Amino acid sequence: MANAQDKRLRQLQTLIEMTALINSTLDTREIRRRAIEAATRLLDAEAGSLLLIDQKTGDLFFEVAIGTKSAKLKEIRLKMGQGISGWVAEHGEPVIIHDVTSDPRFFKGADKKTKFASKNMVCVPVRTRKKIVGVLEAVNKKSGKFKPDDMEVLSALANQVAVAIENARLYEEAITDSLTGLYHHKYFELRLREELEKAKRYKHPVSLLMLDIDHFKKVNDKYGHLLGDRVLEGLALALRKSIRLGDIISRYGGEEFTIILPHTNKKNAQNAGERLRVTIEKMKFDGIRITISIGIGYFDGKKMDFDYKELISYADRSLYYAKQHGRNRVEFVM
Repeated sequence: MANAQDKRLRQLQTLIEMTALINSTLDTREIRRRAIEAATRLLDAEAGSLLLIDQKTGDLFFEVAIGTKSAKLKEIRLKMGQGISGWVAEHGEPVIIHDVTSDPRFFKGADKKTKFASKNMVCVPVRTRKKIVGVLEAVNKKSGKFKPDDMEVLSALANQVAVAIENARLYEEAITDSLTGLYHHKYFELRLREELEKAKRYKHPVSLLMLDIDHFKKVNDKYGHLLGDRVLEGLALALRKSIRLGDIISRYGGEEFTIILPHTNKKNAQNAGERLRVTIEKMKFDGIRITISIGIGYFDGKKMDFDYKELISYADRSLYYAKQHGRNRVEFVM
């Protein structure tokens, strides 16, 4: 009896901690990781994972996984309805499977990829107010079998994850451009001020790339604004794939974009800009080839009264120079 009470107290304490974490941060990756760690610990499981539904393809992918060789799971995607997790996502019902190998829904590909031997599983849907967004699962109970109270705990954790995802979605909608999915102008300025203050405090450089699609008006005039919008979407995706994890990309307005490069000196900023220019020049967007002009703003981390507007001004001036001197080029003018 005492052990059961202790277990309940631990579960309650964990849920309280998760709620406090959600209310204190919008870092959903940290919340998701903590939820998986809590699930495996509280349910005495060998492994656990969170699969999310890709909103574009409908596939499930492993967002977070804990356990032996779990990194390999990142390479796996499941179709809706595929595997036990796919079934739970499709039907919205939690399940406990005492012997996964005898269940016809079991997907053997994950074990084959990771060399992990799945034996039993509890899996629950992660549901926001609008829809199911993923599933949370715990695999291989270390002692005994998963029970209904294990499912209850996992469902409670899934609810916490769902709250975090919903909060992050609302926040993303508030700070991003609806067409490209990139940060909008106001949020860009906020982040630029933050990065500039960090650069002053720790005396490290920060650079700013401002880029513009060359002759974009001709694209709209010739092909129409609908195709022009698809070009903007395609360019935004290409830029996002080309930058480093810590870089901050925004739609500045119209066909102009900005990229904040923390800890980046002038030479490296020029190299980064040139790589982007060449990458875009070689691509087609809905069958259309475009080029971009790039201007660079730079702060060396030394001038304490340097203002973020000066950095924008330098980048804008450099961009203007690039456009006036032939376009499809990277320029730095101070």
